[in-house]
Amino acid sequence: MIQDFLRSYLEALEWLPGWCSPDAILLFMAYNELIQREGIAGDVLEIGVYQGKSAIGTAALRGPGRKFVAVDLFEGMQAENVSRSGVGQDLEMKQAFLGNLRRFHDDTDFVRVIEGSSSALQPKELGQEFSFCHIDGGHSAVETARDLWLCSRVSVPGGLVALDDYFNVQFPGVCEGAARFMLEQPGALRPVAIGFNKVLFQKPTRELDLNTQFDTAFPDIPRATVDMWEQPTSLFETGLTPFFDLIASRPGRLALRAGIALRASMEPTLDQLRADAGQTVELPVRVFNRSSIDLHGGMGLSYHLWSPSGTLVQWDCGSRAPFRPPLTPGDERTMNLHVLAPKTAGDYRLELDVVWEGITWFKDKGSETCTVELAVS
Repeated sequence: MIQDFLRSYLEALEWLPGWCSPDAILLFMAYNELIQREGIAGDVLEIGVYQGKSAIGTAALRGPGRKFVAVDLFEGMQAENVSRSGVGQDLEMKQAFLGNLRRFHDDTDFVRVIEGSSSALQPKELGQEFSFCHIDGGHSAVETARDLWLCSRVSVPGGLVALDDYFNVQFPGVCEGAARFMLEQPGALRPVAIGFNKVLFQKPTRELDLNTQFDTAFPDIPRATVDMWEQPTSLFETGLTPFFDLIASRPGRLALRAGIALRASMEPTLDQLRADAGQTVELPVRVFNRSSIDLHGGMGLSYHLWSPSGTLVQWDCGSRAPFRPPLTPGDERTMNLHVLAPKTAGDYRLELDVVWEGITWFKDKGSETCTVELAVS
């Protein structure tokens, strides 16, 4: 593996052919690090490697001395690509894959390439010592269900299985196939995390709460919790890249960036608003991003409603002025916040703050708020 592997590889994702984001790779590496801490570190598998964009990272997840198995139709068997996923005009896809892999892995003797359809593979042909599998092959319902079945059979207890395009509306067969697998093989895999066009599953093992461990290992990374397949599952809606020191990090030991902060300062153009009861009025507010990360579409300018004496009237009044396009650290923008006046006349106070939807209010992370008087008649 080359020096400065992680930073060099994530930068190369911009030009490597294929479909995978740096945040998806970091999601894989973070959860894989957690299972490796529990001694779960075996072979790794990727179904649908194309030219190696995600496979380079998947290969780095293997345990010491273990192998990486790459399965693809490549250019010679595209007639069997029934879902037409990843179809292109690449005439030497296999050689491109191997060449790209060698750019980042000095010795590729650990690689086993299977040129063919994963649907034809049986677990005994692969072995049953895989700790990480990435499914990005055929996108039909039949292919997806079959690949999930195969990976669930070859994975060790506690091993991870990543599925591409589960929520991609262009490939409804993936969701259908995953649901079919879940109904036919209940409990074979359980969802752990959703993010960056991937769903991460785990083969059940003894009590091992990966998401609690994630919070302990990476406390600064925000996530929401949703129910999927009747399991609490982490949902990542913001990029992971800003949270890691890519120079200090390596696969198996990710290093958090120091000094991550959520800060914004606000300057309303008016000190006082006037409105009729129930009327919506517009308040222009100049927002300065004092954070170490972008303010993005998952965040918005909002407000709470207080009485002049400091009694809370309504927490989170629902209005949002989202940051689209993102506001980069150090930049400023004037946002138009829509304020809905209460139905009862009187004097009120607006407390302006930035909310990260489903994650936190900036005030709770130490950011200062500001106030505007509201007179309702």
